[in-house]
Amino acid sequence: MTDIVKLCGFGLMAVVLCVTVRQLKPDSAVLVNIAAGIMILLAAVRLLSPSVKAIGELADSVGISGEFAEVLLKALAISYVTSLSAACARDAGEAALGSKLELAGRVSIAALSLPVFTRLAELITSMING
Repeated sequence: MTDIVKLCGFGLMAVVLCVTVRQLKPDSAVLVNIAAGIMILLAAVRLLSPSVKAIGELADSVGISGEFAEVLLKALAISYVTSLSAACARDAGEAALGSKLELAGRVSIAALSLPVFTRLAELITSMING
């Protein structure tokens, strides 16, 4: 709980810094924003690591292939990184680039998920054929 409070405090300080820098030197505000975003993302990954371990243990205990848990975690990471990147692009005034980043993230998740869908189709086919 205290980690997220510290992280939010850091985020609010970064917002104040961005607003102040934007008034003095607008080009540098984007760099401050990106740097703060990366630091927040890294801290969030650190906070998420116990959950990742728990998901792996849960998958092992119920007999789910580690491949499926890995795909889930990779898709989650892709969505977070894509969302952060798109938000940074929008903050820099590049909304079209942000939209393209989001599209690339969706395509990446779809490509990553293809083996899971293939396995699921094989499983359904084998159940139908008996």
